[in-house]
Amino acid sequence: MLKPDKNLDRKKCPHHVVITLKVDVRKVEPNGVLEQQTIGNNILSKYGMTNKAQICFTAVDEATAIKMAKEKIERLEDEQD
Repeated sequence: MLKPDKNLDRKKCPHHVVITLKVDVRKVEPNGVLEQQTIGNNILSKYGMTNKAQICFTAVDEATAIKMAKEKIERLEDEQD
């Protein structure tokens, strides 16, 4: 295993980001209550997906990686509105 170079400034090195998402799809009852059980991967696979997802990317440095991760999460949150 390669040892990290102690002379490199960690903040200036490229950084890889993995955002992991868990997807729950639930039936909504007529009274608005969510069904307790989620739809399983067997049904989700019919739509070409599973109950897990990842967004992965690499950025030129630490600050850019964190900024990009924050922006991607905020865009997901904005789509809820």
